[in-house]
Amino acid sequence: MRKWLAITVALFLLVPAAALAQGASNDPVTIRIWGGWGHFRETTFLKVVEAFEKAHPNIKVELQEINGDMEGLQVQLVGGVAPDIYMVRAESMPVFVSEGLALDITEYYERDINLDDYLPAWGSVLFNGRFYGAPAEGGGYREDAMFINRNIFNEAGIVAPGPNVEDALTFAEWFELARRLTIDRDGDGTPEQWGTHFRTTRWYFFLPSNGVNVFTDDWSDTLIDTPEAIEVLDWLQRIHVSYNAPDTYWFENRANVAMNIYWRARVSAGAPENIQDKFDWSVAPMPAGKAGSVGLTKMNPFVINPSTQHPEEAWAFLRFFLSETGQRINADDDRAIVLKSVALDPKYVFLERPPYNMMPFLGGDAVDAMLQFEPAGVRRPQAVSDALNRLWRNQIPAATAARQMAEAWRNVLKK
Repeated sequence: MRKWLAITVALFLLVPAAALAQGASNDPVTIRIWGGWGHFRETTFLKVVEAFEKAHPNIKVELQEINGDMEGLQVQLVGGVAPDIYMVRAESMPVFVSEGLALDITEYYERDINLDDYLPAWGSVLFNGRFYGAPAEGGGYREDAMFINRNIFNEAGIVAPGPNVEDALTFAEWFELARRLTIDRDGDGTPEQWGTHFRTTRWYFFLPSNGVNVFTDDWSDTLIDTPEAIEVLDWLQRIHVSYNAPDTYWFENRANVAMNIYWRARVSAGAPENIQDKFDWSVAPMPAGKAGSVGLTKMNPFVINPSTQHPEEAWAFLRFFLSETGQRINADDDRAIVLKSVALDPKYVFLERPPYNMMPFLGGDAVDAMLQFEPAGVRRPQAVSDALNRLWRNQIPAATAARQMAEAWRNVLKK
């Protein structure tokens, strides 16, 4: 399937090369765009489209829907009916690039973009030194942070963690606070108040703080069985077994979780609407390990269809999205942005409403989320998922889980 897909798409690549040489036209042009999913597509994306059309009266945007997420998009690409621009999930980008489903736009970047003006959030679009998209939606420079229920901390007489990187809790401090703030008031074995919550499916977000990723930089090996990774898995298991709330959204809906590891997008959609005035809340950096508090950079990019008849006009939209105007439209909706002049504007960093200070998403170091995902052509072995499931059920220790995961990954990486 993949070989046939790559050959089919390769035939389309002949068209944009000629169009690129001709440059953009002043004649009216319509480009079709799929704006991705969820709240972003329904709100911010439409505002960007409206502003883009005003700034480019000769380019009209036609919205196109995709059913079936990434698989549905690939079907449309093979069928030659996919839009000119589409959003791709970051973890799917290695496949899209390797199978020729994303136009190489390096020449446009070199012509129009000064990379120094942006936060280093290119991991999902930069492969082997070539650009294949523009970071558009997601967590930004540091995707996850610790959301704090300040009322719970105040009632316990404990100072809430602050927003700066140097304020980050260590794994040991996070564990101890989770223990102290998990309270079973009636003694029935089920706490009425939980110390913390993190999604076990996002366990890899904690590795960089201990100076390690799931895979090496060239994806030739896994680092999951290193002492640094095992230490993180051990902390996560201990927290999960005793002090981890059963549901991600209890923090917002039940107001009974003290510290919740959330992604950046909850600031713009979800947390404010669900919390309202139930309690006061803020954000703090991800827990710190041997490398300090280190975030993960993860942005879902807009990609240009290799078979587009209008590459210059499609690039004009991506360039507008990355411009001051486009980035401010995103920032006004509390979206993650990558242009430094907007991302670091005090207007968007220091707020008069919760979460008050956005530095947990902007300050300190970050590594790219792509090094936590399998490379193109490699599917996650079932043995990895099985080991993780047993880890969270407290059936095996972290070291055993790490060894089983490493063996499974090495077997498929060798192939």
